[in-house]
Order: sequence, then C-alpha cells, then structure tokens
Amino acid sequence: MNENKGQFVLIVGPTCVGKTTLINALKEKITNAGVIVSTTTRAMRPNEVDGVDYEFTTDEDFEEREKMGEFYEAVRRPTGYYGSSRLQVQDLLAKHSVVFGALDVEGCRIVKSMDPETLVIFLYPGDMADLRERLRLRGTAEDEVRARLTIADEEMLSRDEFDEAILNIDGKFDETVKKVMEVFKERGIGGGVHQ
Repeated sequence: MNENKGQFVLIVGPTCVGKTTLINALKEKITNAGVIVSTTTRAMRPNEVDGVDYEFTTDEDFEEREKMGEFYEAVRRPTGYYGSSRLQVQDLLAKHSVVFGALDVEGCRIVKSMDPETLVIFLYPGDMADLRERLRLRGTAEDEVRARLTIADEEMLSRDEFDEAILNIDGKFDETVKKVMEVFKERGIGGGVHQ
C-alpha cells in the first residue's frame, strides 16, 4: 500500500445484514477513518438524510454521470442505481488512514478488480430469517422483500471469494466488531485505535 494512500475496506453482504451499522461502529474505533457516501436513485427512506446516508439523485442524472466516468463503480439493482463517486473515493483515500464503504457483491468485484489491495469483508447472518424480519421492520413492501431475499441468497454463494467472511449474529454485534478489529490488527490496518 502506498504510504500516502489510506486502506480501502469494503463491507459486503446481503441486505439488512448490518453493513452500515458495522461501519459506524468501526469508524468510532479507528482514528482518522472516512466513509464513502454512495450515490443512489432509490427512494429515500423516512429516517435518511441526503448527503449523509446516500447522495440521492434521479435515474437520468446517474446515467449521465456514469457516461462521463464519474463513478468508481456503479451497479443496477431492482431498487435503483448505486455507485461510488470516483473523486470522493480518491479524496477520502488521500485524507484518511482507513476508508470504509458498504457495497453489494457486484460493486465489490468491480473495485477489487481495479484495486486488489482493497480489503473486502463479507458479513453474513446467522439466519436468513433475520434479514426478512429486518426488511419488514423497515416497512419494506412484500414484493421487494422477496426480490431482495432472492438477491441475498445469490450473494451468500459468493461469500468465500472475498478476503474475510465474518458472521453477524443477532444480539452479538459486539463480537462481530471485535472479530473485524482482530482482522485489522492482523493486517496492520487502522493505525491508531480508540479504546
């Protein structure tokens, strides 16, 4: 890794497995960590803030920006387009020791093919029924629940192709964070760590 470049760490896994929650917990533990704010065309949820949770945009704007090469990676999902701004990724990597992103399997494959030094951690659930329940608690429509769980089943098949696979069991989130921090320690990632 270039000493002037932060370590890119992607958290991947099925829908509602806890990717964003894990990133937020890790950011609290690591000094000088940054987080990518992905761009999406999906509808904003009531508890989300534009520019914080995602950068929300239209299909037309996303497609135009993609044509212009603005995205580091971009994918189409049943809920809309998702992508990471190339400039944002470069800026964060120049300023932070660790930069986190929550991407889907396809997005991680794209990034890993361009930057093999990127650490990809696959987060998986103890039980797929947990994901269904989390989607319902979010108020997700039943047809979207089915579509997302179908994708989740497919994504679970790719678990072994990434650098690390970590189990996230409901009610044992602290153990999940501890396991990821152990991976960082083994790999020399993170520099200063908050206690």
